[in-house]
Amino acid sequence: MTDLSLPIAAASPTVVARMRLVLQRQQAAFRADGAPSAALRIDRIDRTIALLLANQRRICDAMAEDYSWRSHDHTRLSDLLLPLGALKHARRHVRRWMRPQRRRPELGLGWLGAKAIVRYQPLGSIGIMVPWNFPVAIGLSPLAEALAAGNRAMLKLSEFTPATARLLIELLAARFDESEVAAFVGDAEVGAAFAALPFDHLVFTGSPRVARRVMRAAADNLTPVTLELGGKSPTIVGRGADLAQAAARIWAGKAINGGQACIAPDYVLVHEDDREALIGHMTAAVARMFPTLRDNPDYTAQVTPAQHARMMSYVEDARARGVRVVEINPARETFAAPVRKVPPTLFVDPPDDAAVMRDEIFGPLLPVLTYRRIDDAVAYVNDRPRPLALYYFGDDAREAEQVLASTTSGGVCVNDVMQHVFQGALPFGGCGNSGFGRYHGGEGFKAFSVARGVYVAPRVDVLRVLRPPYGAVFRRVLGLLLRA
Repeated sequence: MTDLSLPIAAASPTVVARMRLVLQRQQAAFRADGAPSAALRIDRIDRTIALLLANQRRICDAMAEDYSWRSHDHTRLSDLLLPLGALKHARRHVRRWMRPQRRRPELGLGWLGAKAIVRYQPLGSIGIMVPWNFPVAIGLSPLAEALAAGNRAMLKLSEFTPATARLLIELLAARFDESEVAAFVGDAEVGAAFAALPFDHLVFTGSPRVARRVMRAAADNLTPVTLELGGKSPTIVGRGADLAQAAARIWAGKAINGGQACIAPDYVLVHEDDREALIGHMTAAVARMFPTLRDNPDYTAQVTPAQHARMMSYVEDARARGVRVVEINPARETFAAPVRKVPPTLFVDPPDDAAVMRDEIFGPLLPVLTYRRIDDAVAYVNDRPRPLALYYFGDDAREAEQVLASTTSGGVCVNDVMQHVFQGALPFGGCGNSGFGRYHGGEGFKAFSVARGVYVAPRVDVLRVLRPPYGAVFRRVLGLLLRA
């Protein structure tokens, strides 16, 4: 990957000053123009859709450059199809989302002409802090609902994917005035300054460690935040599950972006009697999907040398502990530097203090743990921080319901992995250590809006009996109201 750390660091003060100026421009334009019409919101969404569709090859090439190699087809699936779906969903529903919602007035006053209404109004300017793993998808998906809600937006892109960041900045600038949408790239100094800007809402995707800093910075401005933080997402394979199907679907998801996805399966819990069969099916499934790895255009590398070294440290730590490590390398290739591809690797029943079990993996490594009773698997999940996603494989509807009812996670897939994020009508987000707040499915429209309650009084002044001076009639009416 091109090392831009020095130019970015040197430019940080200039970038920070520029960000402040652009936010001031957005705020001034919002005050001057007010809430945009549905037509203008749809036009802004259409411009973003056109940006994606007209530049598919350039986006794939930029991401491949950043990663040393990233599968073009995985980029089309994740960083083109996913945000395109969010944008089209927002375009399809924006007029309905904008409509004032009628609520029932209390005390029967609706019969006399009173009205209770919720009006959704834009907040103003939304800040979106975008990570390196899916910079287009995680940048433009929340942007879809921010624009649908009538807001302006600023994106802070990661310095670890500089080619993609430069391209996005160029493409957004070609279609939007910076008073509508603007994007910036920078290091940790720029990120800290971005989080400290007085946005009307801030969306951050990243690690819990950095999220705590983001929240502290946002708190100085009382800026509400949406946090998407990942974590160790478990996969429970029930008794009687189709093991071949489970293995294929687990690795079809795990291999996306070389495992560098916040909702990738992080570890698998399988019944002890099914463990070896599942490992065999996983080995076969990977070999079918990736008969070779090193020069295979479908198989993505790790984003930086440091990320690659982190994966290797997990493998070395496990081997030093005597853990059974199963490397799935169908062509028995070697992976010497500067190649940053890591073979799919299984860790069989590693101890809880192994490095691969302590941290979110974020790579093509997968611990396989065993249980005797489904209650034990559920307890194992519940003893750990709440994950962003949970996956269950099995055809036992009662057991599936037990897993769903007894665990807490941001999202769930039954008999698949990661597909819930592609469902445009479903909300997406975490809980606890995996974050809070939602977007997708219209939840972002609500999060990026003021749900403004409006009461319109009737012409008949029936509430005069509730105003001073208080007397017998007031107390009689109040007595009637203070009943179960």
